[in-house]
Amino acid sequence: MPELAELKLTADYINSSVKGEKFVALKKGKHHKGQDIILPNWRKFTVKAQSRGKELLLTLTDADSKESETILMTMGMSGYFKLTNTGSEEKHSHLTFYTDDGVSLSFVDVRRFGKWKQGSTWSDNRGPDPTTEYDDFVQHINDNLDKKAFSKPIYETLMDQKYFNGIGNYLRAEIIYRLETLNPQLSGRDAIKVYPKILELCRDIPMLAYQSNGGSIKDWKNPFGKEDTFKMMCYGNKALMTNKIDSNGRRFWYDPEWDKINNN
Repeated sequence: MPELAELKLTADYINSSVKGEKFVALKKGKHHKGQDIILPNWRKFTVKAQSRGKELLLTLTDADSKESETILMTMGMSGYFKLTNTGSEEKHSHLTFYTDDGVSLSFVDVRRFGKWKQGSTWSDNRGPDPTTEYDDFVQHINDNLDKKAFSKPIYETLMDQKYFNGIGNYLRAEIIYRLETLNPQLSGRDAIKVYPKILELCRDIPMLAYQSNGGSIKDWKNPFGKEDTFKMMCYGNKALMTNKIDSNGRRFWYDPEWDKINNN
């Protein structure tokens, strides 16, 4: 599933791809459960993207009146955007923006898990972005350490988007692994108190992945066609790491030495 770094790259791709383009129409494919997008009677409009954690916000602005509409999106398991010639859209393009000069921007979502909602801004049930709102992110964590989410093992706490917006499966594994003496079974509350650096890593590791063209995760490719150079030290490393399914059904990768310690 695309995580914080991949959403940043998606926003970058959209903005660089459609720079200077004016769109004339937007159409939802009939095979996706997402809502229809109803726009005012605009002649032409521009599209701009922003990311925050695991969310993408598209702002559509009328070229004449400068009025705007927003579309809040999540990418699901494998969603991405693709700029093509009109008529050459990817098979599973479910939300497509059309220009009048033969270019289209499409949201491609093979599994159809992606979601969008017109007229929305950032979700209020997601915490601050640890890369762009770091001080607010830290304050939000410290203000809520008494909450139930922080009684869970740190590897599950890090997946709670209410506090760790944008941190997903591969990022949590890489963050925890880099704190070599952090027992993954330690509660989120105790882990953060004893290892406050974990909050810095929630900023630094996603940014490293972003600067390295994204993580090597299944069903996602860098939209610019660049090869990822982010070194996965833990996630998916079958030769040196082990894994287990957490209480949410997600596979957590970690150092097998912790099984020896925790089972003694």
